[in-house]
Amino acid sequence: MKRFFELLCMITLLVWGGLFLYFYLSGRIERFLDPSFRLYALIAGVGMIILGLFNLLTIRAKAVGCDHDHSHDHSHDHSHDHSHAHVHGEVVTDIHHHHQEDTASSLAFALAVLLIPMLVATGYSKDAFSMDYLTKWGKIERRMQQMRIAEQMAEQAGQPPARSSQATDADGNPYTFEEGEGPGDADTPPDPDGGGDEWGEFTLDDLKELVPQNDEGEFLLDVPQIFYTAGDRELMNVMEGIPVETTAQLMEETLHNANNNRLKAFRLFIECCAADARPLSIPVEFPEGIPAYTEMGWYTLEGTLHYADEDNAIVPFIKITNHSETTEPNDGLLY
Repeated sequence: MKRFFELLCMITLLVWGGLFLYFYLSGRIERFLDPSFRLYALIAGVGMIILGLFNLLTIRAKAVGCDHDHSHDHSHDHSHDHSHAHVHGEVVTDIHHHHQEDTASSLAFALAVLLIPMLVATGYSKDAFSMDYLTKWGKIERRMQQMRIAEQMAEQAGQPPARSSQATDADGNPYTFEEGEGPGDADTPPDPDGGGDEWGEFTLDDLKELVPQNDEGEFLLDVPQIFYTAGDRELMNVMEGIPVETTAQLMEETLHNANNNRLKAFRLFIECCAADARPLSIPVEFPEGIPAYTEMGWYTLEGTLHYADEDNAIVPFIKITNHSETTEPNDGLLY
């Protein structure tokens, strides 16, 4: 029995190492782990396989080494009390028997916990998140973003500044900000001398230097980049109404959709691994109504970027002028 469990331990090491190598070589690891950690997964897989093979090759040698003759001359023990020796032997044997049973059952349970969930998850995982997960965490991320904006506003002069009355409405009227109004200067660097003129204002030319454009002059922005512009007065003043292109997945929009002409464009953002993946989303508005689309399908979206003040929340959204179905990009997950 002991030999059997030793063998099973070696097989467990080989299985784990093999799975690590499989995920790395097949590319499935890209759906689970940040690129900076993938090399460590490869090293761990190779290490476990080497350790497992080494123990398999040496287990027989260990067994042969332990099969030597332990016989000794016990003729001098014949004078001992045979009844006492018999009772003592039964007690020791019973304790040893129960100890072996406890150890075997504990080891069997531990190996089952290590092997079964890993193999089941590998076989049945779709390497993607469910619709419920994306819907739930998408709402949470939007609310957290609005809380951050509210906190930034409250830090200015000890109270929230008034919002502009020219917020974009459902018809797409531009959302502009006057000096001292709007959601604030959350990302404006502080002026060490108390002035500010030397820093200059963020302009469209600055945006062109930072963000690439396609042949049509549309700014190539990811959904998270657009998502985090909400609340920055300077950025919104410059980016309001600019033409943009983005690639994202589409799903039903359940927030701020009174006219039922919006969908949700989202991308998954990962800081370390799939366990901390967060869907960041923005509404995309179709002036002529929601077209036929594939839920969670990938699309190239073109249109103009706007900001709306809806239910005391600053919402960036794209008014779509053109969209087309596409394949998942190589950087389907953003890190």
